[in-house]
Amino acid sequence: MADAKSTLLLIPTSGERSKLLSHSDSLALASRRWHCELCGFGLVAAAAATMQAIQVHQPERVLLAGIAGGLSDSAAVGSAHWFQRVICDGIGVGEGDAFVSADSLAWKQWSGTDGRSPDPIGDRLDLVTPEQPGKPANAINTLVSVGAASADAALASRRRSLAGSPPTEAVIAEDMEAFGVAMACRMTSTPCMVVRGISNVAGDRDHSKWQIDLAIQAVAGRLAELV
Repeated sequence: MADAKSTLLLIPTSGERSKLLSHSDSLALASRRWHCELCGFGLVAAAAATMQAIQVHQPERVLLAGIAGGLSDSAAVGSAHWFQRVICDGIGVGEGDAFVSADSLAWKQWSGTDGRSPDPIGDRLDLVTPEQPGKPANAINTLVSVGAASADAALASRRRSLAGSPPTEAVIAEDMEAFGVAMACRMTSTPCMVVRGISNVAGDRDHSKWQIDLAIQAVAGRLAELV
């Protein structure tokens, strides 16, 4: 589907960018007024870099692309998905089973009191997605953005539970940038889209089982839906 909107395409790392552009038509992206920038690794770098890039490019929308760890059966390794919601995990009090999120404490990560954001920002943000024919309306794909990736299945399971009890068709995955990017977008009133390729099962640190190339190739296919 052709789309001539001015788009800021953000990719976390140079490795992901190199692989993604090798599967994409760079000339087609440029002709559609797409600007590609790195947003860095992790929530803090992603938020800061996104704000800076928005100021430079003044895009009509921001699109974050890269890899993620799957947290649900629907997040098959090697697949890629658009996400409708991102949840931040790790901002609050305590850690592990004793962790209490900022929202649960009635704290907002951004109060919006100086007028730069129309609404306060808590631990969850909605994202924009392209039309997805055939996708059940109640199947909300959710990303959990974290400061440190899951080191084992137990932590991955806890993070999966943050999405509540979605239908089986919903995709749940873990990343380290989307919430930072989405917050910068919300504070600048810029629509934010996120597509992630599932490179591994969250909590599995055996890199021999990861499928980064396949996941990135699947992301390129999703981007082709827009260009």
